[in-house]
Amino acid sequence: MKKCYLFLGALSLLTLGLGSCRSAQATAPTKTAASQHATSHRVVGKTQKIAVIVNGQTLPAHLNTSSAAQALVKRLPMTLTFRDYAGLPEKIADLNRALPTRGMPRGHAGTKGSIGYWSPDQRLVFYWGRESYYEGIHIIGRFDTPRYRSVIQHMGNQRVVRIVRAQKE
Repeated sequence: MKKCYLFLGALSLLTLGLGSCRSAQATAPTKTAASQHATSHRVVGKTQKIAVIVNGQTLPAHLNTSSAAQALVKRLPMTLTFRDYAGLPEKIADLNRALPTRGMPRGHAGTKGSIGYWSPDQRLVFYWGRESYYEGIHIIGRFDTPRYRSVIQHMGNQRVVRIVRAQKE
């Protein structure tokens, strides 16, 4: 009888252990922040060259082929007011209208030189430093000059910025 209880106890523990493994596998995310980072920079097709004009300085940049970037291109030229955000290495501007994010990763880390779209608040973001991974960050482009960092970081608060399609060469 004692052997029977020991056997049933061991069987119960084994069943619980396997059940928790299965449960952990079911809830594990399918993509890590690193793999989403890599995915969002994959570019298929032709990018759109743009010019970002800040304090009289023109910064060359490009937008990728994502759904959000393509929708933003259709709105160009545009003038936005950028501001500091909570002491983070970024400048933000309200778009006041959503951009589509279909086919894009759910989140991303803000990376130096990236142009992002913060979907929860419909904002355009210029990253002059690194930002942690957050769901809702969508990278839609990059600055093409190392000068961006100094210009964006020191552009001031409540600064009017013009974004236009770049002239054909």
